[in-house]
Order: sequence, then C-alpha cells, then structure tokens
Amino acid sequence: MKFQGRQKMYANQPMSQVHQKNRMVVLLPIGSYEQHGPHLPVDTDLRIAQLITERLFKIFPQNETIQLPAIPFSCSWEHKGFGTIALNTSTISSLLHDIAFSLKCWGTQLLLVLINWHGGNSTLASLATEITARENIPSTVIQTLPLASRIWQKEEDLSFPDIHAGMIETSIMQAYWPSLVTSVGELDFIPDIEPSLSQSAFQALGIHAISKTGVWGKPQQSDPEKGEIVIDAVIKDTYKQITRLLELVENHSA
Repeated sequence: MKFQGRQKMYANQPMSQVHQKNRMVVLLPIGSYEQHGPHLPVDTDLRIAQLITERLFKIFPQNETIQLPAIPFSCSWEHKGFGTIALNTSTISSLLHDIAFSLKCWGTQLLLVLINWHGGNSTLASLATEITARENIPSTVIQTLPLASRIWQKEEDLSFPDIHAGMIETSIMQAYWPSLVTSVGELDFIPDIEPSLSQSAFQALGIHAISKTGVWGKPQQSDPEKGEIVIDAVIKDTYKQITRLLELVENHSA
C-alpha cells in the first residue's frame, strides 16, 4: 500500500511563511448542509472546509491573514430531500458579492480565497471571476474536494469513482471526528455510470435516483490514517497555490 509509512511526509515538511507586504489574505471556508449517507453527519463538507481553512490560517502570518466565519449552506440541490438545506445559485452569488463589497469598504489591499469542499459548487469559479472584475478584489476558489481526490488517486490508483460519502470523506471524518461516524455496514455503492458523467448524472437525476443510501463510493474501505495524510497534502498544495497567486497579484499590481 503506497500510503503506508507516509503519514509524516506532509506534516513535517517545512513551509516558509510568505510576506504579503500590505495585502491581506482573506480565507472564507464554504461547506454545505446535505445528506452524506446514513453514516456521516449532514455538515461533513462544512467541517472539512473549516478544518482546511483553520490549518491554513495557522501557516500564514497571523497579522496578515483573516479567517472569516464559514458559509454553512451552498448549492446542494442534487441532494434535495431530508437532511439537506440548499441555496439557489443566485443566493450564494448575492451573499458572496455582499461579502466582497464589504471587504472592499475596508480600503486595504486584499486577496479573497474561497476554500470550498462541496463538489456541487462549480459556480464559485465564475463568481470569483466576477468579484475580481466587478469589485476589484483579486479572488479565487480552491476546490479542495477534487484536489483530495487527485491526491488519493495518485497514491492508491483507484479503479472506481469515490464521489460522495465514500472512502475519502469517511476516512477524513474518522480521523478528526470519529465519534460522529456510525457503522458503514454494507454501504459500498458504485453506479454503472462512466466517471466523466458523474456530474451530469447529479444534474439530471439527483443522488437519490442514483443511490438509495446517498453514497457514491466505498466507505467500507476507509482508513483514518489515510484521511490525515490526504488533508495534510491538500493543505500543502493549497498553501503553494495561494502563495504563488499572491506573487502574481503583487507583480501585476506593482
């Protein structure tokens, strides 16, 4: 197993702190409130987005970084039903534009970074571009869930798509909130759909038409040690993305 013996690689690798000069990094975690099968809590995405953001906040210079309160709800209509609270795209758009306008009124140089975990929030990329253009605040979104999936795929060469409430999310929850994870039982479920069509299936059908349990993946193959490794790697990669973007923004503004 490639994961074995690697749990210290990312955690102990030194990260040099960037000096942002006068530009403040504003971290905004975005999660969701949606069903995650019978074994995970409905705020799974929110918890993971907050975890990543809190860890990032500790890496950056404290006097040049702000962690905003997390947005707990987002675009989750593919999970419509009991246990899910979803926002329209227009609602999340208005919310983010209002936040950005408020930040603009601070009168200081900023970089707004949306730390997203929920897979259904593809609209955030367009909204970050809008905020950059309309509010004149450099903004970006880091899609940490697909990043975690790529890291896991690289380490373990998965032969199936682990998309929702599967081994990745279950492993992370077991690592950091084990008391909130109930028995995974016989929950493994991979629908007969090409991986490239997963989002199309969500859009056209919704999860409940695809999976009776709301699971798309293999939670029975979860491992909390791997969950910690993946989170460490996500934070390391996200840190690099933000610091590089800061350099580009500063160079462009000079």
